[in-house]
Amino acid sequence: PPAGRPGNPLLAVGAAIVATLVGAFLYAFLLSAMADTDKTPPEVTQFAYAGVVVGALIGLAVAKLGGRNTGLWVVGAVLALAAVFLGELYGYAMILHDVMSNYADKLGGGASGQVLSSNEIFFNHFSDLWKSWKEDSDALTYIFMALAPVAAVSTAYRMSNR
Repeated sequence: PPAGRPGNPLLAVGAAIVATLVGAFLYAFLLSAMADTDKTPPEVTQFAYAGVVVGALIGLAVAKLGGRNTGLWVVGAVLALAAVFLGELYGYAMILHDVMSNYADKLGGGASGQVLSSNEIFFNHFSDLWKSWKEDSDALTYIFMALAPVAAVSTAYRMSNR
């Protein structure tokens, strides 16, 4: 096999972690933006391309900074899965906040002052959020989540073999 270009594994992992956090936030924002919270129950639109883009972003960071280090490709795949998973959960927290805000607006009075923020839902009521996400997720959710690590590894492979 041809010798790979030298890379900086520590820098690659650091950049991949940053890409994971950015990707998770963007995924959550898109999930929340595409949800129809005016319906009862709210309708959440699933989309595969966001997970692929998040995985590719992380794979790109790993490949450009880590070279042909296949161990880093695995780290990138795990981080891509984590990014989509966190994006799903935080996106659901954003959706729940929006649903509660809509409901509080309909009630009127001081109800809108008692609506939990997305951060409060995510950090203080994680078990309820987790339960809600598990009830709403289906096979398609898991398939879309699996696309992110595949995209991370394939992007890292293609970029490091250039």
